[in-house]
Amino acid sequence: MFHAIQTGGGDMTLHINPHILRSLHRSELRRRILLYLYQLYPSATYLSEIARVVGSDPSNVRGALVGLGNRYNGESSLVYLGLVEEISNGGFKYYRLTEYGKKVVEYLKSYYTYYRKFM
Repeated sequence: MFHAIQTGGGDMTLHINPHILRSLHRSELRRRILLYLYQLYPSATYLSEIARVVGSDPSNVRGALVGLGNRYNGESSLVYLGLVEEISNGGFKYYRLTEYGKKVVEYLKSYYTYYRKFM
């Protein structure tokens, strides 16, 4: 089952894998990271900066981004799901929202706005 989203152009439809929605619904930290990277898009930033802004420990942020042992399943990580890309440059790693990640965030913002009316 995929969620189809009609985008402004007419026939362009975005399909969201339900595993992505489940991953984001299960982790407030993943959502906060995604929203922060959305604000920076198309720029990239580094792990400790993300951790500082979202108010979490760098190891937890790394887990949400790329997976980390049992606590953060790699298959639910933002990079694995294709929402964030990891960029290596000069021995440093940076993280940036993908174009697909940007579209997913835009969908989720409208989704949560709509469903807030019922809560």
